[in-house]
Amino acid sequence: MTNTFKLILGILITSFVFTNCASDEKKKRTIPVNSIAEITTVLSPTVEKFEVKVNEETILKGKKGTSIYIPANTFQFEDGTTPTAAVTIEIKECYSLTDMIFEDLQTTSKDQILETNGMIYLNAESNGKKLSVKEGKAVVIGFPKKNADKEMDLFYEVQLNDSTKTWIPNYELFEFTAERAANTTDGEGDSFYNIEYPIEMTDDLYYYGYSPYTWTSRFDRIQFKGTNKTIIDYIETLKDIDSTDAYLFYKNNWYINLDFNIDKNGKMHNFKPRFYSDEKYNEQAIKITTELFKSLPLIDLDESNSDWRFSLGISSKRMLNKEKFKQKFREKYANYTNTAIEKIDPNALEYYMFSATEMGWINCDRFWDVDANEKTDFIVKTTNPKETKIRIIFKDIKSIMTGTYENGVLVFKNIPKEKEIKVIGISYANGKPTLSVETATTDTENFELTNFKEFSLDELETELNSLQ
Repeated sequence: MTNTFKLILGILITSFVFTNCASDEKKKRTIPVNSIAEITTVLSPTVEKFEVKVNEETILKGKKGTSIYIPANTFQFEDGTTPTAAVTIEIKECYSLTDMIFEDLQTTSKDQILETNGMIYLNAESNGKKLSVKEGKAVVIGFPKKNADKEMDLFYEVQLNDSTKTWIPNYELFEFTAERAANTTDGEGDSFYNIEYPIEMTDDLYYYGYSPYTWTSRFDRIQFKGTNKTIIDYIETLKDIDSTDAYLFYKNNWYINLDFNIDKNGKMHNFKPRFYSDEKYNEQAIKITTELFKSLPLIDLDESNSDWRFSLGISSKRMLNKEKFKQKFREKYANYTNTAIEKIDPNALEYYMFSATEMGWINCDRFWDVDANEKTDFIVKTTNPKETKIRIIFKDIKSIMTGTYENGVLVFKNIPKEKEIKVIGISYANGKPTLSVETATTDTENFELTNFKEFSLDELETELNSLQ
């Protein structure tokens, strides 16, 4: 009887504890709110903390599915020294619409829209001091795929200016860092700056093309027949150019300027090199340039100008082949990624696995390619827009955007035309959150967000997450 009594008593106590915990949680979620800040405080994602040993490899699992592999001796202090005490890892996971809205996250990289598979915040400290990842080391992050099969990349959150943040893909971070450093050195900016890449930059990691010199100024307006493309546009477009010949120009630092005529049909002919002072051109370079000009499409030129003498020069240029760079960059940390896959998920089917070398906000995203001429601005009017958290989400992809306040309205800039969206507004009234969700297209004019309804905090979270 004694054992039975103890068992019953234990069950009753446990039930009492859980009931009170649930009741406390419920009270917490139904508290009155009188500002967006108060709603945000309750519905923002929570931070998980883990304590790990600095000299041991570790695998961490977040409550929402993120897996993190940390090799031994990965971190360092700002001065380059290695911590000896335990390391505290902080993780905040943002996968739901509620998470993203109340963490004030968005899915844009400068003026390009991103499709997201989730975002996390990652921080490491020891003895209250922040840590960074050592050079050559990496932390491997596994973002749960959740039935997704699209190719994704790793993005870091960076500060564009005092008030604006954006996401930069890890393979572009080195260029961004160098450019930002150059622009903040003296306030004037410098078009020439050194980029410190973490891998050996070999010739095969670049595209090669030409930079035109328009001695005849009209070339920036004269177009090819039947197109809106100028000679300058054509020469500067890498896909139109033989990169093998362009590489020779780059390797040998060639520059060639040719004089020529354009006949009444729009064909270039009668080519002659134009020399200055004691210049001497390479014969192969002259031949390559002449053949390039001969291969150009017919030019749309007034017949009265067909006897004119024109002049055009070219030199070399090169641009980073980001796909090749990304592949080689990932290979540098492949040993960490492979180890993490083996320890976390041998099939690597359930995760997007990335080696991260930076801390802070980290994104698993992909670019949504939209032509510049296929973009528009979408304007939202509502009562008290500054007291309302307004976001738009797209039907086609998982993407959330914030707007900017201008003249009493909220403007969402550079978004794709003719796309179906949901406009979400969150405010408060009578001590409760209020929510309005309206369907629109990005071409809708004079859009006004109205019809806000009251919800409890729990109902608001459920309603928001049902919109994804």
